[in-house]
Amino acid sequence: MRRIVACVAVAIAATAIASPAQAQERGCYDEYLRDGRTVEVFCDEGRPGRFRAVAHCSNGLGFWDQYGSIGRVRGDSSVAVCTSLLGYPRVDGYHVHWLSS
Repeated sequence: MRRIVACVAVAIAATAIASPAQAQERGCYDEYLRDGRTVEVFCDEGRPGRFRAVAHCSNGLGFWDQYGSIGRVRGDSSVAVCTSLLGYPRVDGYHVHWLSS
């Protein structure tokens, strides 16, 4: 019973940490697409160069990160799509991974 309670507590904490409001990067904004599995991130400010959106994914069975395409500041967006063989994956949040120029 303690293990179940601990697992539920960890799942709730992970969801709270990965919420989109907390994940928003300064100078970046997001657009969650209708399917719920995709996030597109645009960055107009921030470090110069390139970045990747990293989606925080879940499917009811587990949590993982999915790296998106490479975007450019004040240029191309980065799109990250959650995929899974089991269950229906969804985006619970994201963060931005900055790349060297």
